[in-house]
Amino acid sequence: MISPHTLELTMETDKHTFDRWRDSVKNNKSYNKEEHKDFAFSKDGMIVWYHKTEFKTKIKLHVNPSKVLELDDLIKLWKPNEKNIAESLTKLDELVDSYFNSEHEIEDFRLTRIDFTKNVRLDDEEKVSAYIKALYNIRKVKGFSPKYGRSEEWYDDDNSFDLEGNSNGVEFTAYDKAAALKNRKEKAERIEKAKGLLRLEVKLTTQKAIRSYTDEDNTVKRIIDLCKQSREIFMDTFLRVVPFGDLYKKDKVVKIIHENVTDKYLKRKMLLLLDLIPKKKSLHQAQKALNDRNIERILEEFYRHNVSPVTLSKRHKVKHLKSLYTFL
Repeated sequence: MISPHTLELTMETDKHTFDRWRDSVKNNKSYNKEEHKDFAFSKDGMIVWYHKTEFKTKIKLHVNPSKVLELDDLIKLWKPNEKNIAESLTKLDELVDSYFNSEHEIEDFRLTRIDFTKNVRLDDEEKVSAYIKALYNIRKVKGFSPKYGRSEEWYDDDNSFDLEGNSNGVEFTAYDKAAALKNRKEKAERIEKAKGLLRLEVKLTTQKAIRSYTDEDNTVKRIIDLCKQSREIFMDTFLRVVPFGDLYKKDKVVKIIHENVTDKYLKRKMLLLLDLIPKKKSLHQAQKALNDRNIERILEEFYRHNVSPVTLSKRHKVKHLKSLYTFL
């Protein structure tokens, strides 16, 4: 199941309105003064962030629709059908109404970010790490660049692979959910539930990205429209980032090519591409260095034999991983 996992709704305010609402909660136990966030409704799926810069004051809502629908997103993501979308928006509207004492509603906020998530449940924790390390070998993708050193305290470069669109406002992330929860010092029971869970996310982070999938201006209609397109939006980016085929160590891929590819030209180019990927530290850069106008044909030959040109690290015990496409 591919589902919308996080909604960010933003309301720009004047200083007086901003200060009035923040002052009303800043002494509560639920308010985190370091993060400027109010966690009063976090169990219900909504966190309120008081965001202030030199020039603007904004109140942001970070919403987890799975929690709004009272689901544990480590076990089951919500299905974005018409019934569930309507139910989640009704409950969210009630949360907003309750928090702001009926002074504000969803339509006072603008959708500024939406994340789409896929949970891949694996039978071995080590496979989670192996998938992430294999994705690292992809590195730069056309239109995207690697994103390192995110500001969140829980973030760990060793357990996450991140790409950021150069100008399209789209991000792709794959990370070890258990490692992230451990870094956030969450409860042991929740960390245990997340063991073996590889989380894949596609995020639309700008108005340009959001508008590329919907013409709706009304906030509620915009959310509904995007939620209905969850799979299509996720796959648009996933297909650009992740190559088809099962993953093996390099020597196994070389053996598969020698045993199965009869075309001498394709065989030579495929082996050359395998050598170029670690040297150029990027599948995209390796393709450019190969400088072959038949690159699509070369990649199709990899896919025809269900093998990825991206290989597994020698340091990992894992020798074979199914293509991530088998989980979608």
